[in-house]
Amino acid sequence: MGPGFDVILMWTFAVSLSGIMTVLICAITLKRKYSITATLVGYAVAYVGGFIITYLLYYDNIAGDFGGIIVMPVLIWVACLLLNTEHWSSKWFVAIMATLVSNILTFFICGPIISLIDKAPDPYSIGTISLFIGLKVALLILLFTLYKKKLRDRVWASINILDGELSNSLSIALVSFLGFCMINAITDGIGITPTSLIIRQLDQVIKIGNVELNYNIIVFYGIISIIFVFWFWQILSTVSRSTNVFKTKTGLNVARKIQQDMLPRELPALSNRPEFEIHGSMHPAKEVGGDFYDFFLVNENTLAIIIADVSDKGVPAALYMAITKTIIKSSAISGKNPKEVFETVNNILCENNETGMFVTAFLGYLDISSGKFVYVNAGHNLPLLRSKNGNSSGRRFEWLKADAGFVLAGMKDTFYKMHEISLKPGDEIFLYTDGVTEAINREEELFGDRRLFETVNSCVDLPLSELILSAKLKIDKFASGTEQADDITMLALRY
Repeated sequence: MGPGFDVILMWTFAVSLSGIMTVLICAITLKRKYSITATLVGYAVAYVGGFIITYLLYYDNIAGDFGGIIVMPVLIWVACLLLNTEHWSSKWFVAIMATLVSNILTFFICGPIISLIDKAPDPYSIGTISLFIGLKVALLILLFTLYKKKLRDRVWASINILDGELSNSLSIALVSFLGFCMINAITDGIGITPTSLIIRQLDQVIKIGNVELNYNIIVFYGIISIIFVFWFWQILSTVSRSTNVFKTKTGLNVARKIQQDMLPRELPALSNRPEFEIHGSMHPAKEVGGDFYDFFLVNENTLAIIIADVSDKGVPAALYMAITKTIIKSSAISGKNPKEVFETVNNILCENNETGMFVTAFLGYLDISSGKFVYVNAGHNLPLLRSKNGNSSGRRFEWLKADAGFVLAGMKDTFYKMHEISLKPGDEIFLYTDGVTEAINREEELFGDRRLFETVNSCVDLPLSELILSAKLKIDKFASGTEQADDITMLALRY
């Protein structure tokens, strides 16, 4: 004769306590989509449905845990999915982890404790089940308190930062849960239940010398518990590391957006000036870079163009780039000519330059009405000029003659030489940073000056945006997938 109604009901309740724990953890971790009442009703429906199915399954076979271990958790997971606002992967991750932890700790701790109290308990007596329920309630209260005080904020922060990214860790949680189900099925199959150690069934399964059998089984349970606790800690550590990486990535993406926003777009003050066309692009090697370009009106008749390259890459270079760009523009707008601007900027950057960073830069002023172009070079790559006044080839780009000068922030009180040329309508100036000529391919060959020269001369008479795009595509094709080692920046002006 099988267990009575009261025993099956109590055992169902004992197992379903893990479901209550899952509901509580989900409720205090996730943001509800509906009112408190509607949310509670939703969870209650899932719990009651799982309870009834579990009871019916236990009524058929009280030794089988399919209802309590699988059916009820899945119903609660579905309720969690429907009742909360986060990404589905975040909701399921929390629900599965709550189910896994509550079941592991109660099944693998309560059972051995009961075995120590009574070496051969009746697994399905009212007394044994009552003891199991008491131990499980106490353990779940302790677990819930620890989670609320120590882990909830950490999990909550991970959800808010990663959200959809948690789908990458969901498979680990599912594998862990399936592993627990398999261990539970195996222990049930050989006679180990959370409230019993049926020695006569295990006598031929585990026997180590003269040590009493049920203590061996306690060790067996303990090892399994340690494995799953370690596994769960690895999952949390993985999620935590992912959170930190994602936070860093998010911060760098914000920095990249800020840096891109610092670069000039089509400004209203320039859009109605048919006297010239200008276009630039910057592709950092990392999330943020040390290159920059800029163009702006110094006054109604003078256009300033700048391109520069900070000696480092990444975040330090980006910070230095922002400072340099601001000082150059501020000095130019104050009325200084290019030579005076660079001499002022150089002295400012030399102050407290403990990092030893420096900047190569090119600054030119175009007199819009006359075409006079004055410029200063501070150690930067020589620009290319396409002018009607060039050699016999007429309309080809040629290297612009200019003294290289010394870098900015290299030495205080450096003097810079200012050059002057006259641009005619249709003349073009192409500026770039060394990331263009120093791009490498898989054979570690440099793109070089020759390829750049050939590239820009193959793109004459194109709109400047297409000229720069074509040059970037040629560089990418040359690199053949080799990782970009330096920022690639280009700026073109057509008078």
